[in-house]
Amino acid sequence: MKKNRKILIYRVLLILLIICAIVIGGVIFHKQYEDQVYEKENKELTQLFHEEINKVDNENSQNDKKEKKKIDLKYKGQKVIGLIEIPAIDLEYPILEKTTKLAMATSISRYYGGEINEYGNVSLAGHNNYSGTMFGRNKNLKKGDDVLLTDLTGKTLRYEIYDIFVTHPDDTKVLETKDKTIREVTLITCKNGRSERLIIKAKEIIKS
Repeated sequence: MKKNRKILIYRVLLILLIICAIVIGGVIFHKQYEDQVYEKENKELTQLFHEEINKVDNENSQNDKKEKKKIDLKYKGQKVIGLIEIPAIDLEYPILEKTTKLAMATSISRYYGGEINEYGNVSLAGHNNYSGTMFGRNKNLKKGDDVLLTDLTGKTLRYEIYDIFVTHPDDTKVLETKDKTIREVTLITCKNGRSERLIIKAKEIIKS
């Protein structure tokens, strides 16, 4: 009798393990499928961004007005406010206006700060995806690497990474603008699950 109970318990546990494996596998497959869809859409949006910038460049070069014309793009109901490129890890993404759950799932977003390429510190957030998409390869960056930001007028500025560190999720000091006379960008992503944050800070390189 006891032997039959043990066999029954083992069978139930085995069935539960199989069900768990199927569920986990389904979740992973769904996440990977979503990532692929978003990556495809981001590449298309990035291409459209470049095309619109070329049009604006041509119009602005023929226009003597101080107020430069800007492109107007939206994605998933959010305004696109710029483009980020990091050559060292082959990263290029549109930047969404606000950090929301949907924005984090789909692209890079502004977490804090003003417009792209304004003076002060603009903080950008992105998921640390296991697939290496979004900010999933930020851990491979090092001091001296470039971060390129393009704003809606087509102006691209080069920033150089000068600090990389890990902090806790509630550390708001990384968002502060210590010097409003310089342009700075702070890249934020998760580390060790969601228990820590990997912070990468870069300053504009001033041409002499």
